[in-house]
Amino acid sequence: MSKLYFDDIELGLQTDYDPYIVDHDEMLDFSRKWDNLPIHVDGNAARLLGHRGIIASGQFTLCIKQFFINQTGWRDAVIGAAGWNEVRFKKPVYAGDKISGSIRCVDKIQSRSKPDRGIVRFEIILKNQHDEVVLSLLDDVMMEKRH
Repeated sequence: MSKLYFDDIELGLQTDYDPYIVDHDEMLDFSRKWDNLPIHVDGNAARLLGHRGIIASGQFTLCIKQFFINQTGWRDAVIGAAGWNEVRFKKPVYAGDKISGSIRCVDKIQSRSKPDRGIVRFEIILKNQHDEVVLSLLDDVMMEKRH
């Protein structure tokens, strides 16, 4: 994969990703360490609150988003994260779900103070196997410009 820079990203550029299958043990291990709310680690507690079973932590779902970003042609041009906006967890994620992703460029801003970089705003949508949106957000990424 050739390296894409800020200059190479065009408004509207969209990439779609094949599903990531949510593994029960991976999801549970993550929750036990990082977000051990009962809905994330105890099936009975989750069912009492209206879920089918344990649900993924929002942070785990964001890690799936990052998994897709790490497959992009522009990942090596990333200088750093600039921020997330409008983060919405719209449906719960369960073990066995097949989460697909799309990443689309919706805005670009060249840095005024540092001419070697710019910020690209990506709209990111993750959906489950039922075509239901489970996560949406705007992800602002600081990227290197071509020298």
